[in-house]
Amino acid sequence: MIQATKTIDITTPYFVPDQDILMGLKTAVARGVRVRLLVPRKVNQKPVEYASFTFYGELLEAGVQIYLYNKGMLHAKSMVIDEEVTEIGAANYDMRSFRLNYEVCEFIYSKDVARDLTEQFEQDLCDSVPLRMDDLLQRSPSQRLIQQGARLLFPLL
Repeated sequence: MIQATKTIDITTPYFVPDQDILMGLKTAVARGVRVRLLVPRKVNQKPVEYASFTFYGELLEAGVQIYLYNKGMLHAKSMVIDEEVTEIGAANYDMRSFRLNYEVCEFIYSKDVARDLTEQFEQDLCDSVPLRMDDLLQRSPSQRLIQQGARLLFPLL
């Protein structure tokens, strides 16, 4: 993310980032990088879904564009930086993947691969809706409480 100068497109089924990832995304936006995050609307792991929503407001305020995929469980895990560098792998954007499970990712320095994944990202956006701050503000108090409770568990998710 530090190297990005134009774009970062991330697709992930589980998004429970640590402070380093949050700061990296927000810093990229502050430098003028367009950052888009594509996540499923419904996640098959409810605690992860709940915790994820507690991070979205901060990212939206920073200028990250978040899209909710509507066609089922999106399980792709990829990142494309500046339409030149691609990361694909088993790791989700959560602490378990990066620090406990030692899941791996591969970086590919190929404009052709980056172009193909960007095209897939754009196709997936057609089946998605943008998340807006108003959507987050309309959550009920009970939803917010459940989501905040799940966030307390995020080091374990």
